[in-house]
Parts: sequence; C-alpha cells; structure tokens
Amino acid sequence: MQGLVIKNTGSTARDFCFLERNILSHLKLALLFSILSSSLILHARLVPDSNENTTGSKLTTPLSGLELSASLLVIVGGLWEYFNGYRDLLDMRAFLAGTKPHLAVMVVVVAIILVTCVILLADQNV
Repeated sequence: MQGLVIKNTGSTARDFCFLERNILSHLKLALLFSILSSSLILHARLVPDSNENTTGSKLTTPLSGLELSASLLVIVGGLWEYFNGYRDLLDMRAFLAGTKPHLAVMVVVVAIILVTCVILLADQNV
C-alpha cells in the first residue's frame, strides 16, 4: 500500500478534488438524463395542460431510449476521464488537458441534447 501514497506537494490535493468534482458532475448529468427518460416513458409533466393528451406520441419510446443511452454515455465518459486523470496524478503528469475520447463522447451527448430539444419543441404530443 506504500506505493499508493502520494505526497501533497504543489496542487496534488486540488487536482484530486478536481477529478472528484468532475466525476460527480458527470453522474449528476447522467441522473438528469435518466429522469428525463423516465418522464418521457411515464408521460409525466411538471405542469400539465388542462387539455393534455394522455396517450402520448409514437416518439416517446425511442426518445426515452436515446436519453437512457445518453445517460450511459455520460457515465462512461466520466469514468474514462476520472481513471485517466487518476493514473496521470499517480504518475505525476499534467492532466488538465481534455482527452480526445472524452471530448468525442461529450459531443455525442450534446448532439443528443439538441435533437431531444428539437423533437420536444416540434411534436405537440410528446
């Protein structure tokens, strides 16, 4: 266990807190995506209209699956970034630059967010 102890020199503690905060932000985003997915499946709305259609749309199931896959992508991207940063922290390398796989995963997640927004705005029955 002596090999895992790192001396707190420079910004080591701050860098580790950065990694922890980053993974927690990814998990919070994944939780929001899973809540949106459940909301679409259950046709739940925070403020229902008086003439709201309860049957829903044909797009709710695929859109819910898309949100659930985005949730899983966010978790995978966050874990990827955390473990790479932790390994760099152990090796005493600079790790504040974003990695390309993490950026690619986050671009896909942003695309899913934009597609969901367009679909939810365009379809009145969702």
